[in-house]
Amino acid sequence: MNLAKLTHILLLLTISENAAAQVEDHWESYIAAYEKGAGITLVNMSLKEKAPVKEQGFVLITGVTFTQCKDGLPSPEIQETLQSIDDALVRQVSFLGKTTFAGNWTHNCERLNYFYLQDSMDVRFSLQTFYKDNFPDFKYYINIRHDPEWQGYLQFLYPNEIILEQLNVSKVLHQLAEGGDKKEKERPVDYSFFFADRKNRSTFIEEMKKEGFRVTDEPKKAISKEGTGLVTISKNALPDASTISGMIIYLRKKAAALGGEYKGWETVPVKN
Repeated sequence: MNLAKLTHILLLLTISENAAAQVEDHWESYIAAYEKGAGITLVNMSLKEKAPVKEQGFVLITGVTFTQCKDGLPSPEIQETLQSIDDALVRQVSFLGKTTFAGNWTHNCERLNYFYLQDSMDVRFSLQTFYKDNFPDFKYYINIRHDPEWQGYLQFLYPNEIILEQLNVSKVLHQLAEGGDKKEKERPVDYSFFFADRKNRSTFIEEMKKEGFRVTDEPKKAISKEGTGLVTISKNALPDASTISGMIIYLRKKAAALGGEYKGWETVPVKN
């Protein structure tokens, strides 16, 4: 399933740990809505820097169907079992040569793990034996295909622009909440942009004012002889990951159309 089918983000989860992950790996987990319901993705974000790996041009998608599920996602009583299957599967696949575990997707009462392999020789037979010997009560799925561009990872597992923004915003809001922030309280949310052209910066400011934004920072010192400068705009909002990330994506596109570069966002905690 392509990420284009993603309709909206339901919830953001915290960084997940996996027994197969190395210390330097960066894992993220998120949940999103698809045509047949919610799906949870666990992905190794660190692979983005080196994907695709030419020596590993085959993707193995394999996992099990489980019956203890609610709305397509695992019930609490099956979570530990699924993790045990995942861990055993990672060990089994490691015996097949040089492999990379890219992540997994849980959806419609099914957990599918994604591995990148050097070749597909004997993989299917090895996994069939593995499932029958170790997890005979589960229906298993095995799909091996040529994927030299790592589309399974880059276009499906790896979060799209919307999810990435929500992950980043969610981390900041989580830190605020840990500090006692009252999430039901509106407060100013600032968005900063850098423009290499003074005229375009002015046009952007006027457009944002018409949309109800306040210009909170346009430092004169940031303006050079060439006319470069930073501008910060602000509007009150609830500290909600979906709301703020959606606004960031919208403003980035507006600024980019005028040659502007997004520099970040910030807000203040409200504890009273």
